[in-house]
Amino acid sequence: MKKNVRWIFAAVVFVVIGLMLFFNISEVLRRKGGGAADMVHSFYDTLDVLCMGSSHGYSAFQPNTLWNEFGLTSYVLCSQRQTAATTYYLLQEALKYQKPKVLFLESYYFFSAKKYTDEAALRLAIDGIRLGRVKHEAIQDLLSGHSKKEWLSYYLPFLKYHGRWNDLKNTDFHSDNYLKGSIFDFEVYPMEEPELPEDGREIPDVVYEYLEKVIALCEENEIQLVLFTAPYGYEDDLKGYLKKQQINETLESYLEQQGIPYLYFQKTKEAGIDFATDFRDYAHLNTNGAMKITRSLGKYITEHYALPDHRGDEAYQSWQEDYEAFQSRINAMYAKKNEQE
Repeated sequence: MKKNVRWIFAAVVFVVIGLMLFFNISEVLRRKGGGAADMVHSFYDTLDVLCMGSSHGYSAFQPNTLWNEFGLTSYVLCSQRQTAATTYYLLQEALKYQKPKVLFLESYYFFSAKKYTDEAALRLAIDGIRLGRVKHEAIQDLLSGHSKKEWLSYYLPFLKYHGRWNDLKNTDFHSDNYLKGSIFDFEVYPMEEPELPEDGREIPDVVYEYLEKVIALCEENEIQLVLFTAPYGYEDDLKGYLKKQQINETLESYLEQQGIPYLYFQKTKEAGIDFATDFRDYAHLNTNGAMKITRSLGKYITEHYALPDHRGDEAYQSWQEDYEAFQSRINAMYAKKNEQE
């Protein structure tokens, strides 16, 4: 009898260790992108603010700046080409671990009539979601037109990425956690500021469907939802640029009717974005531009909501240390530039 018990115990331990190794290897192998979704698990119940949306979001929001100037903790839960539908499921996952007071949602991809744009973007968004109810519902909904065989690699990303061994980089093992999901990029792409359209354009039904779900989820969890649109230009597709901006005009009217704040920075000029210095490409702000947008968002929070300033609180010392790491990197960058001049 005792031998059987020992055998069963040893078997259970073996299986548990095997599963732990499997999931850790899977985590290393899967592809990662700006604003990786999984890192939100690392800051359990410590975040005042979440920022969600596409690459326009993680290019426009700078958590270290929000901490240094307002004493607020935040994380960027954005991913490349993130749609309203993927935002909804990522928010559900975040709320399993966080109780944010404010959600900033960047609206650039509200022009998309798809639940997700492409496989690569979907995987960047949901591969980091832990195996459980949210992941199951996301896969069933977003991949409803796909076979169950195709679903399997979304449940177990290892099946997709097991051949990445030769492509692994240092960032697959270590990430810049101090950036809290944002990016560090001071490249400058100077351009003329384009005009905005005067009329609106119909927003796709699928965007309304999932935006309403996000609104309901925020209300249920007593989260103040604020939408914003980061400024952007265009390279050679003026028609496409105007269509996207027309979506913003319609969104502004819709949110006003819903009583939901909307910060349309390219229209209000409130953040002081300079198209000659504050972009890294024609569509995305650089870190200098992100710091400007973040200051405006932080100012909006302090004017409308009563969130505590955590600066000086020993429990939040790591946030100050992360800001100092961010600032040190900026100082080193400028010192190197000065040496080269």
